[in-house]
Amino acid sequence: MITMKAKRIKSLLSVLLCLCALLGALGCSAIEVDETELRAALEELLPKSAELNEIYFGEGLPTNRDENAVRAFYENFDMDVASISYTPVDPACGYENVDDIKAATLEVFTEEYAQILFDRAFTGISGVFDEGTDHEYRETALYAMYMEEQGYLTKRVNVKDDAIPLGRTYDLDSMKITRKNKTGVEVQLKSFVNGEPSIDVKIWLVKTENGWRLDSPTY
Repeated sequence: MITMKAKRIKSLLSVLLCLCALLGALGCSAIEVDETELRAALEELLPKSAELNEIYFGEGLPTNRDENAVRAFYENFDMDVASISYTPVDPACGYENVDDIKAATLEVFTEEYAQILFDRAFTGISGVFDEGTDHEYRETALYAMYMEEQGYLTKRVNVKDDAIPLGRTYDLDSMKITRKNKTGVEVQLKSFVNGEPSIDVKIWLVKTENGWRLDSPTY
């Protein structure tokens, strides 16, 4: 006759076996990573991300110094030039419209992370307060950095006021895989800011149909 204690032990063993099977399945579902391939991807992606960080978090794209081009832009507006808060981007920088910036971003970052950047740069950041009440209002914390106006890609003139310190670089020889799942991998790298040793940074990379893409900040 099976005692109550024996039944409990049997039940507990069944639960443990199920947990072991689940953990084993999760382990098997983790992505297979070739570290040489991963390092090569980082060698390509990190310098590109540094350029994009300057676009999204630094002083932004250079503005046009061609006086005739700037004058032509302003003449499209029937208002005082001083009241216009955007000025044309220099097309020589390689970006002539918003789609150019988005395409370059999607060559480096995942669609999910890129969308965060797009919202910041092309929509702006705002919040709704007292939602659902008679006093509901929206407050903009950050206006769009870039807009297309009259055929020109323009930049908000005070973008530099929101810029954060940049200049982080990475030691790829220090790359260490710290975590992975079925779609991506987390690596840890030693970093430097303006040539001086800084913190170790963890970066997520996701394997997409177009290759590896960064899924976290690199600044």
